[in-house]
Amino acid sequence: MTDLSDLGMLVGRVFLSAVYLYSGIDKLIHRADAIAELKALKLPSPELLRPLVIAVQLTGGLIVLLGVQSHLGAWLLLGFTALATLIAHRPLEHTGPARRMQITIALEHLAICGGLLLLAFFGPGRYSIDWAMR
Repeated sequence: MTDLSDLGMLVGRVFLSAVYLYSGIDKLIHRADAIAELKALKLPSPELLRPLVIAVQLTGGLIVLLGVQSHLGAWLLLGFTALATLIAHRPLEHTGPARRMQITIALEHLAICGGLLLLAFFGPGRYSIDWAMR
């Protein structure tokens, strides 16, 4: 890889991790809102599920950001994102603009999964803990 490619991988990891870190911190700070979100999805035991979601988002986000065991973090977040998308964004249950919005959100999540796949298969680049530990 070139310096520019490695810099691109670092910036890509920052971008990929941002949504998970923000969401995990938000769920940590705004407990009632996080539980209400999980209840709205009709998930069992939202009070018990919330800490698990926070742990996945923060752990995966930090792993990707720092580039430490990044392939594992990428797979963790990819599985989480795919499952969350299937649970939360069901366009066939909507019509008109709401359906189009759900399709758009699902496709955005699919794009995030694509970035995570690239990270899982090609690694975090030189500016990472994985690289430093070689």
